[in-house]
Amino acid sequence: MIRLPAIAIVHGLRAFLQRSVRENLFVLMIMVIASGSLALVGGQIYFAWLSDRAAADRERLMVEEGLATLVEETAWTTTSVALWDDAVGNLDNALNLEWADENVSEFLYRTLGFEAALILDRADQPIYGMRAGERSRTEDLLQFLPPAQPLIEQVRAAERRRGSLRDVLRNSRSVSKPIFRSSLVEADGRIVLMTAALIQPDFGRSLPDTERSAIILATSPVDRSFVSMIEKRFLLKNASLSPGAPGLEKGFSRAVVRNLLGEPVAVLDWTRTHVARDAFVRSLPIMLTLISFFLVLSITLYRRARRLYDSLVASEARAAHLAFHDALTGLANRTLFSRRLGEALSESRRDGRAFALHCIDLDKFKSINDSYGHPVGDDVIRSAAQLLSSACRNSDTLARLGGDEFAIIQRDVTPESAGALAERVVGLLSEPFHLSVGSLSIGGSVGVTVVHEQAVDAEECLRQADLALYRAKEAGRGRYAFFAPAMDASVRARHLLQADLRRAIAFNQLDLHYQPQVDDRGRITGLEAFVRWDHPELGPQPPSSFVKIADECGLSDHLGMYVFRKVFAESRRWAHLTVSVNVSGVQLKRKDFADRLIDLAHEFDVRPASFEIEIPEGVLFGADPHIHATLRSIRAAGFRITLDNFGAGYSSLTNLQRYPVDKIKIDRSIISNLGSDYETTGVISAMIRLAGAVGLTVMAEGVETPLQRSLLLAAGCLHAQGFLFGKPSTADDTEKLCAAGSKPAVIRVA
Repeated sequence: MIRLPAIAIVHGLRAFLQRSVRENLFVLMIMVIASGSLALVGGQIYFAWLSDRAAADRERLMVEEGLATLVEETAWTTTSVALWDDAVGNLDNALNLEWADENVSEFLYRTLGFEAALILDRADQPIYGMRAGERSRTEDLLQFLPPAQPLIEQVRAAERRRGSLRDVLRNSRSVSKPIFRSSLVEADGRIVLMTAALIQPDFGRSLPDTERSAIILATSPVDRSFVSMIEKRFLLKNASLSPGAPGLEKGFSRAVVRNLLGEPVAVLDWTRTHVARDAFVRSLPIMLTLISFFLVLSITLYRRARRLYDSLVASEARAAHLAFHDALTGLANRTLFSRRLGEALSESRRDGRAFALHCIDLDKFKSINDSYGHPVGDDVIRSAAQLLSSACRNSDTLARLGGDEFAIIQRDVTPESAGALAERVVGLLSEPFHLSVGSLSIGGSVGVTVVHEQAVDAEECLRQADLALYRAKEAGRGRYAFFAPAMDASVRARHLLQADLRRAIAFNQLDLHYQPQVDDRGRITGLEAFVRWDHPELGPQPPSSFVKIADECGLSDHLGMYVFRKVFAESRRWAHLTVSVNVSGVQLKRKDFADRLIDLAHEFDVRPASFEIEIPEGVLFGADPHIHATLRSIRAAGFRITLDNFGAGYSSLTNLQRYPVDKIKIDRSIISNLGSDYETTGVISAMIRLAGAVGLTVMAEGVETPLQRSLLLAAGCLHAQGFLFGKPSTADDTEKLCAAGSKPAVIRVA
């Protein structure tokens, strides 16, 4: 019986060897394809099984971790009530039942969806209860206290670690970190989401009387809607949440829900998905089709491979070049620049040879790129690269670091030769660029640091050159500057000033001054608000300085909202006048600026029509659709829009017609020439006529002499502002001025 199969195999091998070579190769190919196909299909089945099993484990871990995150996200919402100065005064220091009904019961139930809540005093005893948005007896909610004990204990532990609130406020000036704990627990005969949040002040205007604070304990039912939210978030099917641990049905996955003590509270079951298996079944027909054509494809691919080989060699050379060179200019990129900078540093340490690092920035590139588009911007970059290349030696490394930033590593230098190269670069970039759109003046600034046997690294070299570049731009652009150690002190001083400004905004240490605006009869019709900062150590700071600092460190929005709050509060003193407030382009670009401004007006109960929003002329340049929508929203709410500094640089009737502007203010730089330059009178008259043609009011700012005022009236400008009518003064002085009469005292300016 055993000999018959062996004899058959031997005869088969003999017949195979007796065939022609071509037939043997064909059979071998068929055998290879068949065996390969079987191995492929079998391997796909096996790996699909492995993938589905691994996916089930990952899905379970994801659901368990996601449930914890979902519980914490839901619990986080309670901190909007707990982290609040008013909550400290009305819930902790003294219980205000009406306040609690309005701000705790209604908010937790209607807005956040919590079913019940307890407020625990400093001894963790219930003093206020809520159920279904209504005040409830605390005795009816005591069943929630036993399962809440772990949460309360952990909140108290975190409170002790936090320490005294006064110490926290003394060090950080605000309490910004909420303290809360949350968990799914079994209470009241069902599974509920429970959270405990410590009542703390947010800005420290109201502090608790003792070291312990009250606690808000809130519960939310874990019902079908909660499970549906889990299904949508984690893309589960047929999910169900059950207390205990019932038997797991076949084809289902399970995640265990635990409380803060790690004890299982419930299980979440859902239908397991077989993504890999289903994908394999769907792909099987395609796989079989591909196997059928495998031989033809092999021959075709072989022929193509021969052709691709040559192109691969060429593309590899191109890729090697692009890895170290900028695609637009062909200059060294940041990677090659970093390598060359490291080599220069090593050479300087080894041989003592000095080198200079030049950081170069084009001064007007952004405005030209925005005005003419990116193709012209690319032409500018290429032209600048050619000019810079002509200024460099073969031993120097010229690189484009990104955007309009370039750098030069100049080997074997002295301070004189480094200065000569920087001066040459500034001179080349100051020449007009001849482009397809015409001749454009760009200009450039250069920051230089000379390295000679210094214990510095590449990052420090770049930092020094950047500081020098910043100093060159600060000095007026179109020049170069060498790094000096004093620049570090200047930067540190600037950082300290930023921190002081942040504290000044947080602690209401900025004041507002108001300058009167008059009509053709000299009557006060409005005021413009100016922010002032009297630094406790450095004295009064110029607004142009600290407003720029606010823009640099991201405080412009906080500063702007601070000014609006103060203006809205103080405007009640002169409710019959219009108040103008300046807004920066950074504020207008915030998506929520209009909504927050409108909400603030409602909060202070002021009429938007009594306020003018002064926007810089430059924000209209570029036609930003978001700024356009923000201005329309502000204007629709009742605020009026004034275009400030009109005529200073970007004036355009197209912008005036496109944007919702009510008034223009002729820039003081134009008004200053009035009376001494005949052409200025004609320019102002033309501005007034054009503004009248599109229905805009015109105001002149910076009026300082009676002659300027007379010429403006003759030209038809009825509204004016300047030192001739009054300097910016405090709110108290402004109130006295408004109460004294409609005409301010005229200040003569020599």
